[in-house]
Amino acid sequence: MKKNMDCRGLDSDCFDMIRKDEGLQALLDHIKGDHDCCLEVRCNYLSCYYRGGSMLKLEFNLCQKNLTFTFDPQYLDLKKTSKEPFAQLEAWLKIKSKDPRQWLDRLEALKGIMDAWFEEHPKAERSVQQKLAKSNTFSCGSCQTMDMELAIPGHRELGRMDLIAVYRKGERYIPLIVELKHGTKAFSNKSGLQAHYNKTTKFLRGPGGEAYLVKTIRSIWDSKLRLGLIQEPVPGAGSFDEAELMFAVTGWEKGDVEKIRSKFPRQLERNVWMVTSHDQTLYFDDDRKMLFPKTGGEEQLTGELS
Repeated sequence: MKKNMDCRGLDSDCFDMIRKDEGLQALLDHIKGDHDCCLEVRCNYLSCYYRGGSMLKLEFNLCQKNLTFTFDPQYLDLKKTSKEPFAQLEAWLKIKSKDPRQWLDRLEALKGIMDAWFEEHPKAERSVQQKLAKSNTFSCGSCQTMDMELAIPGHRELGRMDLIAVYRKGERYIPLIVELKHGTKAFSNKSGLQAHYNKTTKFLRGPGGEAYLVKTIRSIWDSKLRLGLIQEPVPGAGSFDEAELMFAVTGWEKGDVEKIRSKFPRQLERNVWMVTSHDQTLYFDDDRKMLFPKTGGEEQLTGELS
């Protein structure tokens, strides 16, 4: 674990900039109220997701006291769709405006470009990821999604964690590292379930791994609280228990649990959960099933999940 690794979160100066900029407030309020958008906290910048893709990056330049807005140019790379309807918008993007009101005025047009790109490059799993992030909140149950696509600095071998959530159990909180899967075919020999488990548990047991995860969750939680995305106050670090793993499976009709278990080591360091849904609506605390308990934990389930 590297020392002084940055956690995702916004410094107080970022919120000072928000407070002083009515245009930025209007843009953020619109995004927060848009059912199709998902606002996520990064290291002193925000990412606005649409259909699971990062549509707009809002970066706080703390030294210059200004903002940088970025639209990912990959979405302008259309092969089958005419770009003529987007010509004026593409020209405007080259200006790299720093005016949040101008970006607010063009949000729907930016969605249109992304819709065209997704028609050419379907990414259903990204859309599901965003839906789960938005639907799993304390207002709906005992789980709150904290982050999407978490990357740990200095640990590229981990890749990006699909979702980071928190399970509230009384006055205690359990971090959940959620891996998304679609259908029973996702549990083929090539799915890398054991590799995912091994890499994640290795990081958590390493020096400062578990503490870094909790620190990151609390930092994001604090920023989302100040942004009005979460209402509950940030719990103290001592309120968190050991992190657990979860596989969230959409498009699941019926599957053999034993075959899935065979892909994990017999001795486990962490509880491993599974929650399933036959469609794209899924809640992490709804009919959770223990796929594997931590060694010495609860009795293992047998049979099938349906």
